[in-house]
Amino acid sequence: MPKGIVPFATAEGWRHRVLTVDGGMHCGRLTDLPVNADPAEARAAAADMVIGLAHDFYDTWVGVSFGAGRFG
Repeated sequence: MPKGIVPFATAEGWRHRVLTVDGGMHCGRLTDLPVNADPAEARAAAADMVIGLAHDFYDTWVGVSFGAGRFG
């Protein structure tokens, strides 16, 4: 089950790290985003992905919020 997500920009495009409740981590690319997408677009795409994963794999809905914390 996902517990957090960290989107980050690279020269090749936006990527993500999904942190799980059991201490795992899954990394990948945020597809369908242009390389020059702004951070708000990347956060929205990351949130949509996590919501979809939680629903598809755990049959539950989750909320996603981004704060000014450690990964701000």
